[in-house]
Amino acid sequence: MKKQIVRVLLLVLLVCAVVLIHKRVRYEEQEAERIAQTVQQGSEEESKGAESVSIPIQMEEVTLGRIVENEEQGGVDIITANADGTETVHTFTDVKTDSWYVNAVNYVVSAGLMNGSNEKPAFMPDYAIRREFYALLLYRFTGSDVGDLESSFLDVDPSSWYYDAVTWVTNRGILSPADAEHFGVGKYMTCEQAIVGLYRLAGEPETDGSLADYPYAAKVSEFARNAMDWAWKGGLITEKECVWYPPQAISRAQIALLLMRLSEQAG
Repeated sequence: MKKQIVRVLLLVLLVCAVVLIHKRVRYEEQEAERIAQTVQQGSEEESKGAESVSIPIQMEEVTLGRIVENEEQGGVDIITANADGTETVHTFTDVKTDSWYVNAVNYVVSAGLMNGSNEKPAFMPDYAIRREFYALLLYRFTGSDVGDLESSFLDVDPSSWYYDAVTWVTNRGILSPADAEHFGVGKYMTCEQAIVGLYRLAGEPETDGSLADYPYAAKVSEFARNAMDWAWKGGLITEKECVWYPPQAISRAQIALLLMRLSEQAG
């Protein structure tokens, strides 16, 4: 009797193991499909982006805040000046004074481009950026006005906080929609897609697209070659601060650094 119980238990464990292995394999297959779809989406963006309108950047001067170590909570305080002479203290417990992105966080906060979490005093530097928020960043970065431009994407409600931004970036050819009816709200920006947006924003400067010495050149999608080459050779991205892997979702810290460096170059 005991032997039969043991056999049954072993059989159950074997079945469970098979099920877990199957789920793991399926997960890896789905993840591979997701990455492939991201690359395919990028290729589609390039074909749509052929008619993009180059908008050379004209930046306004930004008065940077003061970075002070927060000894009580940890992290830093970024103290920015207001127009009325008062100051605002932005506390970020997940940003250290020696973080590679501390100056970039200071820039985007001082420029009014980005802030931290509404629930806790954190900037969340490692969190990925979604397409609609990236559109808003570019819209704010250029100080643009949507004017009488319109869009009718099924996933962009006219009352949404990102409607004007999405309408502007798509009409100006800075970011391409996911398809004819959808912008792609909720999807994450990859590193190369984000840099393509900045490249178009900068007026698509001439480059040979060789990606010389760029360590991940083999992973760059065809539509992004010129943009990545421009960013790499122009010092917009380097290997000193972090890994700029083309198909990887780009983080808040990376976006902050890109915007800061582009503003410096434009200025």
